[in-house]
Amino acid sequence: MVIIRALSDAFSWLSAPVSDAWQSAEPLLYVGFLAFLLIVGIWVWNQKGTGARILSGAVFTLLAGEAYRLVPRIVASVTPKSPLPDATGYAGLVSYLTMGGVLLFLELYRQQRYGRTETGKGLRRENLIPVLFGLMVAVSFVRFNGWMDGEASVFWVAVRNLLLAAMGVLEIVLWLPASREERCFRHLPAAIALILVFYLPYALLEMQVPELSVLMIPRTAALIWLVWMLRGSAVLRGTGYSFKTYIKRYWTLYLLLLVPIAFFAIFRYYPMSYISLAFKQNNILMHPWKLPLAEEGGLEWFMNAFKDNAFGRALFNTVFLNLLDLCIGMPMPIIMALLLNELAFPKYKRLTQTVLYLPHFLSWVIISHIALRLFGTNDGIINKLFNTTVPYMSENNHWRIMYIVLGIWKECGWNTIIYLAALTGINAELYEAAEVDGAGRLQKIWHVTLPGIRSTIIVLLIMNLGRILGSEFDRPYTLANKMVNQVSTTISIFVYERGLQGNQYSLSTAVGLFQSIVCVIFLVASNTLAKKFGERGIW
Repeated sequence: MVIIRALSDAFSWLSAPVSDAWQSAEPLLYVGFLAFLLIVGIWVWNQKGTGARILSGAVFTLLAGEAYRLVPRIVASVTPKSPLPDATGYAGLVSYLTMGGVLLFLELYRQQRYGRTETGKGLRRENLIPVLFGLMVAVSFVRFNGWMDGEASVFWVAVRNLLLAAMGVLEIVLWLPASREERCFRHLPAAIALILVFYLPYALLEMQVPELSVLMIPRTAALIWLVWMLRGSAVLRGTGYSFKTYIKRYWTLYLLLLVPIAFFAIFRYYPMSYISLAFKQNNILMHPWKLPLAEEGGLEWFMNAFKDNAFGRALFNTVFLNLLDLCIGMPMPIIMALLLNELAFPKYKRLTQTVLYLPHFLSWVIISHIALRLFGTNDGIINKLFNTTVPYMSENNHWRIMYIVLGIWKECGWNTIIYLAALTGINAELYEAAEVDGAGRLQKIWHVTLPGIRSTIIVLLIMNLGRILGSEFDRPYTLANKMVNQVSTTISIFVYERGLQGNQYSLSTAVGLFQSIVCVIFLVASNTLAKKFGERGIW
């Protein structure tokens, strides 16, 4: 502690002459550095080969970690009267984890390019990288709340730094043989070493002397050098453009890209920081960053949700209704597109298509009122016409049927457009060849049309599977009533009732986060299975 304090005083004294000038220039330089990382990452991604994809992942991970360090300044500029000191703790934590992520990507790239070591000792050494990263993540979150309050002990900070340093040193050792064999890698171990030399002292001292930002100059230089080394090693049978030529040709496109990037950063990714409310105490009067962790290590609201019978019922209803939509609703646009494609009169075909997709532009509020007037038990037009009293909208099973039928009626025509567009891409010569071979109309549909739109069907199936736990709010809410609450309450309605009406914002945030994570898992799993069976997938 004495040594660290002495180093802090020494660096503080050395940085005093340039501190004021650097404080004003640092944000601009840092934004320029982030723009440079973004451009390099996109350029590396555009190169062909798995190695380029892995290296671009390293660059984007580095970009995410470094960009998060701007959060305290953004928060301070947006809310100058209510500073959020724990934002610095978040930034430091994210920066550490992304730095470890960069080292993981470097190891993945090395293994992809050179293969894994065959000896037992070499394999154990390579496996240490993910083990050390896991330990670093565990240590970080063990002391997570302490860092947010600025009370982390020097011991835990030292352990975290030692784990990160061990990852870096091990990565240098693993890259040394490659750097001796290939010219493009000869400076890579030195670049990793420089990052650790400048990164770790800065991370140690920023807790003691937060204004010690002058150390970012050599650290940033080391990071730029590493990115430049990655840029030189990522041209794997790619376009052949040099970095200078690439930027010279496409700099206007990157300039145009700044507006959508700013939009997504401000209105999409910054609000995602409020996800932390799922792990904090329920208090809407304080900013989530200032709230202490909830009980059970921050998992209190997840545990409460899974113990709640209402949530279990909402989860079942959501999955069940979405499965019905998937199994019954998804084939309908395909069938409709096939029928429209077989129509011989173009004018009638266009008129039919227009009539079919008009319901898409009606809101569910309007459709629910139409459904009540048509299918009401006592005063519905259908029951009056046939002199019956069928409870279409007030009995559980009947309500589920109407839910699916009305959904198909509303969206079938609109989704048909996608399949009709895919049908136009089928080569007409295939139909002629099938006709020469004696194929009838149904045989041409089965052997030519459906295989021609199979990739489109697979993509839409993957996207629908990704929404298997998602649920729109307006459709079940407007069609529901008190008599069918047991089958109509979905997760979106549960979140609305508990969050907005019941003021349990932490609980509703936890449920929404769980819902999003499960949807992402289904999306990734279905895309992976599609690619395993030879389909293209969505990425």
